[in-house]
Amino acid sequence: MDECHQLIKDVDYRTDIVLPMNDFFRFKGKALVSATPIGFSDPRFKEFETVEVSADYDYRQEIAVTHTYNIHKAISEYLDNHTEGTVCFFVNSVVMIYSIMKQFGILEDSTVYCAPKSRLKLKNEYSFDNAYNDWNADTMKKYNFFTGRFFTAFDLDLPYQPDLVMVTDPYNSEYTILDIDTDCIQICGRFRNGIKSATHIYRVNPEMVIQSKEQIEKQISEQEFAYNLIQTLYNSADYKEYRNAFGEILETAPFRKYLYPDFTKNWFAIDNEINSVLVNNRYQAKQEIMNWYNDCHFFNPTFENCEYNENDEKLKIVKAARSVKNKRRKMVQLLNEMENPDSEYALDFINDMRKIDPFIVEAFETLGKERIEELNYSEKKIREEMILTQRKGNKVVRLVKNIFKVGNRYSNEKIVNELTRIFEMLNMHPEEDIEPKLIMLYYRASSCWVGKKRGYQLISEIV
Repeated sequence: MDECHQLIKDVDYRTDIVLPMNDFFRFKGKALVSATPIGFSDPRFKEFETVEVSADYDYRQEIAVTHTYNIHKAISEYLDNHTEGTVCFFVNSVVMIYSIMKQFGILEDSTVYCAPKSRLKLKNEYSFDNAYNDWNADTMKKYNFFTGRFFTAFDLDLPYQPDLVMVTDPYNSEYTILDIDTDCIQICGRFRNGIKSATHIYRVNPEMVIQSKEQIEKQISEQEFAYNLIQTLYNSADYKEYRNAFGEILETAPFRKYLYPDFTKNWFAIDNEINSVLVNNRYQAKQEIMNWYNDCHFFNPTFENCEYNENDEKLKIVKAARSVKNKRRKMVQLLNEMENPDSEYALDFINDMRKIDPFIVEAFETLGKERIEELNYSEKKIREEMILTQRKGNKVVRLVKNIFKVGNRYSNEKIVNELTRIFEMLNMHPEEDIEPKLIMLYYRASSCWVGKKRGYQLISEIV
């Protein structure tokens, strides 16, 4: 069986691909072959021998690995530098492909090769007709786009050598994420007459949640335990209604996707989940991708950066938020992630953020991320907390203690006048009227008379 890595790579969306495997194991003589193998966890492979075939010459592919925070800008620079010859893009998203073609005005000079559903999407939603389910050299144009359907097990035989570009943008679509050890090698191997150049344009997503292999395996094991527990309840149910209820839960249980139609364990689906998460993990940081390419036997990478102000892209993401709460959550996260908030670069970014929403920036500077999240981004609660925090701030406390002394009595008029003067001195503007009882934020106090005026006697300090 050739291209055996696809048993793991494709089983999440082509579930039938692994159905012949039960028959495969019944044969006396059997073997699996792949230029980019992935380890199998299915215990039926334990008796298999691994044979590695290595070349005795330098077969490494030169590749330019370009990191960017703006995929379209990087593609624009690439196209400016590759005006001659044919360019083949490998992008596993027809939405992104159409966006590229339209933005750079190359719709008439482009062909897309994709799955039947994607072809219909391009035709019906974008009125783009130059898309095909099968490749033919006669249908190619200057710019040619291939989706995942054409990443492997497919020969692209041309009398010339095109330039090859792979694009990964986790922010746009996780489907564009490429496994360097399998996808990228397979893509470069499609061209039987070779390629003029290879480029991988990518960006990272620092917000990706990282999971170790052990954590993923533990999660799947816990899902299996829960599934088996419900299965036991289903089998033991006394009434039809109970069985139906447990049956519905079993059908939607997370572990169900790791089972064959006959409810036996599908190890390939489990391997797919582990592999997918581990691959996604690598796109959390640029250094991870650099290390990955350096460790890959097939490539000889040259690393490049498409210079772009990362904060410009962050501001676009903030402005694109669909609700005020989501916008503010994103802003607080970005402010909290700043490594050197006092740098000129950071101060410019903070000022740009302040123009978008001055309230949440002030709230972050006053309360911090953790407290804002505890208040669930409620503007009313945050404002109240800011007022209290500002009144109890270090400068305020020092000024209050400089005027008001424990044991003394102060009239309400004196308290209001002095607190007002302190707040004005610090350019603080409370939203509510300043009342005498506010002194109890700083002191334990009891009501008293000061001459003929009502007031407070200060008993002890609170802050």
